[in-house]
Parts: sequence; C-alpha cells; structure tokens
Amino acid sequence: MAVLISNDAELSTLISEDEVCSIAAHVLAAEGVEREVEISVSFVDEEEMHALNAEWRGIDRTTDVLSFECDSAFDEDIPADGVLELGDVILAPQVIAAQAPDFGNTPADECRLMLVHGLLHLLGYDHIEDDEAEVMEAREDELLRELAACRGDDPDAIVHGPLTHHEND
Repeated sequence: MAVLISNDAELSTLISEDEVCSIAAHVLAAEGVEREVEISVSFVDEEEMHALNAEWRGIDRTTDVLSFECDSAFDEDIPADGVLELGDVILAPQVIAAQAPDFGNTPADECRLMLVHGLLHLLGYDHIEDDEAEVMEAREDELLRELAACRGDDPDAIVHGPLTHHEND
C-alpha cells in the first residue's frame, strides 16, 4: 500500500504522517483489501476546500472532508498484478479543528474520524440514505475504537458525532 500525502500549504495536519499511513493500512486490512493500492491524502486550507466543494458537489461553502474514488478495491476486472489507484481523500484541518469541540472531540480525534470517513467512501460506503448512514457510522465507530486500542487509548472514550447526510448540505 502506498499513501501519498500532500500538504502544499504546510498546514498543521492534526495527526502525523505516520499515523495517516497507519490508519489507512488498518482500514484497508479491516475491510479485506488484499490488493496493492495507492491512496492520496491531501491537507488543504479552507479556501481550497471551499472551491473543491463548490466545483465537485455544487455546494458553495467549505467542508471537512471530500473523497474521490478512482478504482474499486474489489473490481475483479482490473488485473491482479497492477496497483489500484483507490482514490483521494482531501482533509481541511482548519475546519476539522474548529468543529471538533462541537462534537466533543479533540482536533486529532476529529481528524482521525474524518480520515476513516473519507477512506470508507473510497471503499464504497455512503450516507445519503438513513440506512446507509447507520451502516457507515457503525463501521466508523468500530474502526475508531480499534485504532484507539492500537494507540493504547481507551476505546470507550471514542466520541462519534451524529449521522451524516448529504441532503442537508
């Protein structure tokens, strides 16, 4: 697995590059991804995130995370010996840090949640419908608890915000 991390604006990323890679590896393994994949994780400022959200989702405001899926990790039509470009996760650490207290999270924990959220989108999860949102949120919660245990933190201390829906964006 290759994780390409970009932070051209030299922003505080809230978690280390090593942790970004570790989270990506954990999520992919937990989801049964056995193929060689490449993921891009970019940290952008609020202005760039606003522009991306407007361009790609038609929503004229900033957001915390965007995901752009490329290849499916489970597409059997793609040759097994090739590296899959799973996609891009784009994080806005300033937005994430600002919203963290609203959800009872530290900025680092909120960043972990947004990264897991973005990675799950690359793996086909969504939250447009209530039933999809419940499945995705439950998986996020499970993964975040596993990651907390791996870090030596209390998994029961994980705080997870409300269900997310695009319809209210």
